[in-house]
Amino acid sequence: MFILFSVITILFILIASAAYAGFRAAPWVPTWGKDFERVLRLADLKPGEVVYELGAGEGRLLLQFARTSAAKIVGFEISLVPYAIAWLRIRRLHPRVSVRFQDFFKIDFRDANVIFCFLTPPAMRKLQLKFAAECKPGTRIISYAFSIPAWKPEIMDKPRPNAMAIYRYIVGRT
Repeated sequence: MFILFSVITILFILIASAAYAGFRAAPWVPTWGKDFERVLRLADLKPGEVVYELGAGEGRLLLQFARTSAAKIVGFEISLVPYAIAWLRIRRLHPRVSVRFQDFFKIDFRDANVIFCFLTPPAMRKLQLKFAAECKPGTRIISYAFSIPAWKPEIMDKPRPNAMAIYRYIVGRT
């Protein structure tokens, strides 16, 4: 009986974690691997820069950012299963790459040079104010699939009609 109760409790915690993440910003939906190169091109990372990935999921894009000259790459994830997978994937890359089990709405963006996100339109509306208040001028915001309301992207990359749109914004130029 204790084992059954423990299994049910663990399943409940995992499902509740995923539901909370979906409610808070976005359900776990991975960025298409075929779009990684487009994301990296739009990020235009320079040596020594800091990258934040909001909603890092299972860490696949963190590994792509690790191939660049960025000095520090930090992913934020609040769903337990994707976080654990990301942690296992990137643990050997420390201290340059890390993933935090932390709500990105509660962190400060001042250190970031590039912020990547694949989040829902309501989350993008909330982040718009946070980006404007905390990001330094010149910070590049890369948004996969969804635009930032009321901001004009510097670039909207959509090479084919069936391709996912990727937006690049430059804080201070929106």
